[in-house]
Amino acid sequence: MEAIFNDLQKQGKNNVDNLVKWFKDAKIIDQSKEQEEKLRSFFADVPDKKNVAMDKFKEVLGKVTEEFKKNAEVVAKQLAESGPKVLQSVKQAATSAIKDLIPKF
Repeated sequence: MEAIFNDLQKQGKNNVDNLVKWFKDAKIIDQSKEQEEKLRSFFADVPDKKNVAMDKFKEVLGKVTEEFKKNAEVVAKQLAESGPKVLQSVKQAATSAIKDLIPKF
């Protein structure tokens, strides 16, 4: 899980939106607006929403396990298992954005 977070950080993709997507993809929270809003509220005091630090991510993780009554080890495993999918999704989005910027000849 930490390795995946570090990869996101290296790519500059450790923002709140991508982290929320990761929690959803890992099925730690469901797709409901209510759970997403609750998760986002845990990131409310992050100084830079586009660059969430690992220690803040871990703090949010603790709040998630408590609030949603999840086992911390199970959550970490779910995040680790869904991580490659998240990384691939982020890479595809970046590739698509770059292609859109390149003029067509």
